[in-house]
Amino acid sequence: MHLYLVRHGQSHVNLADLTARHQDSPLTDTGRQQAAEVATFTATEIKPTQIFASTVARAAETASLIGKQCNMSPVEDIRLREIGTVYPDGRPVPEAELEPYVPDMWGTLRPYEPVTIGGESWMQFRSRVGSFIEELVPARTRFGDPELAERIADDRVLVVCHAGVIEAVFEYVFEKGPWSVVAIQTNHTGITHLQYHPMPNFPDWWLIAHNATGHLKPDLVT
Repeated sequence: MHLYLVRHGQSHVNLADLTARHQDSPLTDTGRQQAAEVATFTATEIKPTQIFASTVARAAETASLIGKQCNMSPVEDIRLREIGTVYPDGRPVPEAELEPYVPDMWGTLRPYEPVTIGGESWMQFRSRVGSFIEELVPARTRFGDPELAERIADDRVLVVCHAGVIEAVFEYVFEKGPWSVVAIQTNHTGITHLQYHPMPNFPDWWLIAHNATGHLKPDLVT
């Protein structure tokens, strides 16, 4: 299975100080151009068999543009929302109740502390992202069902999400412990390509590319 993680286009929230105010903002004009470019690339080069998206506005808008180019309807999933936009019990936080991120507190550095007042921690966030990945890769493929593994081998799953989600996926699939911090930089509409290809005596997940932005003109890379 090929898994493509696409960060959303630039939004107004990316231009703001999230320790002062956090809001569910739409794409900027630049973000819509980025989304249009990645949509064309996705339709012509990736040709996904499934598209999933975060329900946060900036990701949902990006996914909608990609879906139109691919003649597909993205499946929205709350588990793909950015950290700090979901309550610890898994419910999405309404925009009116969004809290600013705690100042000077980077979630991966203090993985068991809430990143917003009364909100989820990095490890809770990573668990909900991990539950999405677990559904993509049925447990039987991880326990030696070659027939099932072969059936999903040609799947091309596109996930439109957030920088934090992409970092959480890295930590989850490569089984990084909570106290070893690895920072993952992803530009707007940057594409990460992972392949799930279990073989005896080899890792299950392979990183093919990260933060590919070749579909963007230089002035659109943000």
